[in-house]
Amino acid sequence: MATQSKNVIMNGVKGAIGKQVVFRNYGEKRVVSVYPDMSKRILSEKQIRRNEIMGMANAELKVLKTDVTERNAAQLRLNVPSNKLHHAWLKELLLKFGKEVKEKTK
Repeated sequence: MATQSKNVIMNGVKGAIGKQVVFRNYGEKRVVSVYPDMSKRILSEKQIRRNEIMGMANAELKVLKTDVTERNAAQLRLNVPSNKLHHAWLKELLLKFGKEVKEKTK
């Protein structure tokens, strides 16, 4: 059960404390609620497929990042600085694996 709080100490507080309490802002209201139980959620087919694609892309990226020459080649190909390489490369792999999974399901 969520409750609205007007406590001065909680002014500007957001986020979770451990796994028990969550502070949320809804417009002008600050609400304290119990941490949601996500163990019984049911994923849709699309969510399951996206999770599989993300898992494949992360595994591939982990392997590719160990090779320095491959990393440098990807940085030149994607035209990004080294601190943005991970996300750009992950995006490229997500698109690649997404197309493969889409073709496989047809």
